[in-house]
Parts: sequence; C-alpha cells; structure tokens
Amino acid sequence: MPASLDFSYPPYVFFVPILLPEMQTLALSFACLFPLLSTASATYNSIITRTTSDSAGNLITPEISTYAQSFVDTNLTPGLTLAVVRLDNTSYTSDFGSWGNRTEDGDLAQRDTLFALASVSKPFLVSALGILMDDFANRRNVTALPPGLFEFTFDTKMQALLPDVWKLEDDFASQKANIADLLSHVSGLTRNEFMYTRNSDTPLSVGKRLRYLHPGYELREQWSYCNLMYLVLPEVINRYSGKTFQEFVAERIFVPLNMTSTTYNLTAAEASGQLSQSFIFSGRRIPMIFDGPVTANLVAGAGGIISNAIDMAKWAATLLNGGVDPVTKKTIIPSWVFNETTTSRVIMTGNTTHDATMSIMGYGLGWQRQSYLGHDIITHDGGIPGFVSLLIFLPRENLAVISLLNTDGPWPAFVPFAVVDSVLALDTNFTVPSLPSDSDSSGSASPNTSCAPSVPIKNFAGLYTNPGYGNLTFCAPDDNSTTYCAVALSDWASISPNGTVDPNALYATTLRVVTHAMIRHVCPDTGADSQSGETSVKFLLRLQSIYPHGFGRDTTPFFEAALSAFPEADVECLVDGEGKVSGCGWLNFEDGHKRTVGTVQERADIWWDKV
Repeated sequence: MPASLDFSYPPYVFFVPILLPEMQTLALSFACLFPLLSTASATYNSIITRTTSDSAGNLITPEISTYAQSFVDTNLTPGLTLAVVRLDNTSYTSDFGSWGNRTEDGDLAQRDTLFALASVSKPFLVSALGILMDDFANRRNVTALPPGLFEFTFDTKMQALLPDVWKLEDDFASQKANIADLLSHVSGLTRNEFMYTRNSDTPLSVGKRLRYLHPGYELREQWSYCNLMYLVLPEVINRYSGKTFQEFVAERIFVPLNMTSTTYNLTAAEASGQLSQSFIFSGRRIPMIFDGPVTANLVAGAGGIISNAIDMAKWAATLLNGGVDPVTKKTIIPSWVFNETTTSRVIMTGNTTHDATMSIMGYGLGWQRQSYLGHDIITHDGGIPGFVSLLIFLPRENLAVISLLNTDGPWPAFVPFAVVDSVLALDTNFTVPSLPSDSDSSGSASPNTSCAPSVPIKNFAGLYTNPGYGNLTFCAPDDNSTTYCAVALSDWASISPNGTVDPNALYATTLRVVTHAMIRHVCPDTGADSQSGETSVKFLLRLQSIYPHGFGRDTTPFFEAALSAFPEADVECLVDGEGKVSGCGWLNFEDGHKRTVGTVQERADIWWDKV
C-alpha cells in the first residue's frame, strides 16, 4: 500500500490503493472552518465481534484494529465499521470491527450502525436489472415489453425500452446506446452533477432533460463516470417489473438475504436509532444531503442505500459465492448476470504510473476490476457529503472486506487493503495518511481580489435558464430587496473574514448537490465575440455548500467546497452595446473534448440564457 496520500495531484484526485471513482467527485468535500476546529483527539472505544458457523475467523487482527483506531485518533474520521468475510465450501466466516463514534454526542459506532452506502449501491441496481432480465428470459415477467421488442438484455437499446424518455443530443448515441453503455459509463455524457435539483427532480424528469446536455465524448469512445445514468435506469424497473425499483430490490435481494436493516428510506433508518450522523472531511457535522423522499427516490439507483456491516457481510458472502446465498443456497443473482456484470468492458485507466501494486483498471457493469499484487479484485467505492464506503472482494481467495465511514475524507480503502495484506500475508506496509498542511485554512471562500467590470455588475444579476439545468438566480452584491437575495448575500458574508461580500461578484443559493454559487468578475475582463458581435465579459465560477449557522452542536459558520466535481470554472457573459446581458456560458466545467471555435454560446459546456 502507498505510504501516504499524494496531495500534489489536483484536489481530491487521490491515488489510494485503488483508483476510487467516487473519491474524485462531489462526494468528497473540502471544509474550511470558522473558527478552526480543535485538533485534539477524543477518546474512543473499539469493538471487535465475530460470527461464524464453524470457528472464529480472527480476520481482524490486533494490528489491524490498532491501525483502524489510528484513523479515529488522528481525526481522519469520527467513526468507522468494518466487515471481513471469508467463504469456504459450506459456510462463511464474518469478523466485524467498529471504532470511534457515530454521533457527536459520543454514541459508539457498532456493527449495526447504519451508514449511507453512496455508490456502493450501484451493484444493487445492476443486479436488479439482471434479475428482471432473467425473469423475462424465463417467462416469469409480469409486464410486456414494448411492441416489436422481443428480448430484454444488457444489449437492449434504451430507445426501445423508454421511447418517451430517452433522447440524447447526439442522434447516433440516442439510437444505439444500450443498457450496458449506461452502466459502464460510456454513453458519451460526463458528470453534469449540477443539473438535477433536490426535492423536485425524479428519474423521469432527469431522463427527459438528458437531450439538452452536450456530450463530452462520442458513444463508447471514453469511460467517463456519469451518475445521471444510474439516476434514470431505475425507471426501467419501475416500468417493467410491476413494482417500484425500491420494492423490487427489497423483494429480490434484501429480503432473501435477510438484510433486515438495509433500506432506501431515510425515515426508517432514523427511526431505528442506529443511523450514523454525517461529517465532512475536517470533522464538522452536516445534515444528510439527500434527506427528503423525493430526493431519496431520485438518487436510489446511483447511491441511495443505507445499510450496516452486518447486512453488507451477507451481500458480500453472496458475491463471493457467485450470486448464491451460501446460507440458504438460493440463487439471488443468476450466474450469467453475475459473470456479465463483473467482467470489465472498458478501461478506466490504462497505466500504473501512480501505484505499481495495481494493474490497469477496468469497469464492468457497476463494478471495477483489476489486479492487486497479482490478486484479482472486484470492487466499488462510494461517497456523498458525510459518508464514504468501499466493498472489495477477491473471488479466487474467497475474501471480502467492507468499510463504512461517517466522513467524506478519501480513506475507505486503507483499512480494507490492510486486511487483504494481512490475510494473504503479503509483504507490504500500511501507514496512516495525513491531511494536507492547509486543510484547516481559515482563508475566505470568496476573496475580494476581483476588479470592477466595464459593465455595471448589477446588469448581470437576475434569472438565468438552461433547458437541461433549469433556473438559477444570481443577486447583485448590494441587492437586499428580496428575501432570496438577502439570504444569499448573508450566507456568503458569513464565511468572509470581514463579514462582507465581494462588490464585483454575483451570488446565488440553490437546492442542488451544493447549496451556493458565486461568479466573481476577473480582469482583463472583456473581449469581442467575433461571431455574435457582442462583448464577452469574464467571470470565475465557484460552487460550494455553506452552513451560515453551523450544524449540530457547533453553530459557527463553515463551508465545504466541492472542488472535486466542481473546480473553479471560467464564465463568459455576452453584453450588447447598450449593456444588456444575453446570457453566460460556463466553460471548462465538464470533462471531455472542448469546443474551441464558434461563439461563446457554442463553446460553452453550459449556456445560460438571461431572462
């Protein structure tokens, strides 16, 4: 394992034992605190428990326990739980470990503590789709396919299954994209995480707006992680299973495996009394970002499951057994589905520059596959603000490890790989990673280093709209005329060292994956848009979540900057000769091929018309 994290890479692109797709996304948030958090360590307890049908497995050694405890003692996470599973011919052994706390009041993390799985939920959607396909193949289906469609497989075209929903900007991709393309992240679309809105969007509404998003790549050209497809695909199960997606997964996976605590329902998880609180990178508590029933339904397929180490050990044992529950001998995932989904289809990264212990990495359908020091591993990680997770299993060694942490720091792989090293007696060393030296910076989230635009800043304030992204209102820095603007300015001022906002910036609040947006004017500010005849005025975009009143017991303001999914991006707004703004383009906001010719509107990743 690597000796430490390398923070010389771009923010939150961490090359920890495996390349974690979710660790490079919005799921990781960098917090700057006002005032700074104390770095003093609290006192925590650890709990190690074992269950087996034969004999104790001793898979979590005292050395592993000490290593896991060090993540708590050094404030890398408030708490974590671990499940280690070893399968033999007739049974499986599970070891459970828990360290630290699940709440800010000191309630201990335990093996039944519930955590958000985030993208470790994705294989459940993939498996559910395969189970439904197997139902159709064996005439157990309860609904009919559309007229003219005679089979339902991973190669079935999306346009055939959801003709009233599915359409992309690129006609070829619209016609040819199949379920496997979406599940393996080669649809051509990039992340576009800012396009959906909490508490209002549904899988159906997101699906119908995909046609307005510019593709970053051609269909099947390049692997590019895209949660949007996993938001939309549950609609296939809703439509063709006769049940909701959540009901289908519960009936066909959770209930047969006796995963009694696992749920998509946050209210039920909270009612259990076992749900962990969520904390950001540096230790501040935050609310669950996907907290309402509408939002929970939206993110269900991509990352909506809440579970614990006990239930995840049952799932892992079934995966090790090729989709068959080793306890009941019942087939949960048909063998052909298991084999097809865990087989790599595309290359995620084609070199081993950053970690010589790893092979090149492939992605199947909801699973990543690679080799670690010659050992075949299948895995997926997950992360949302406040939680990270990892499930890794080694099919040849009959070994699986699950880690669940109540932080969004990029740590979920360290302890699981230490377990792998220990169980397989690999000659490696594992050390505790460290935070970057500036992780507790008290610098302003909105430094007043801009310059005054040639056009009055108030001209740029107002409502902007995009058919894919919806509406976003930016407020002038001196506009307190509406409650919306007064709140937006107050929120941004709360994290400024001098309690003011930049007079050359515009401010917004939003119910998306982040809570706030700002565009700050930069100089030199103007240029001619040769094709439109308008003047281009330049800004810099910053997206982040702000908690002006803190959260939980600590009521001091703080923010988390979504630097991984949303790095600062260039913005160019077009202004006519009379100072009227026609719209603004966000450039370099998404991955993929860049359009270097044409008007600002044609070159922009996202073009916002000013209303």
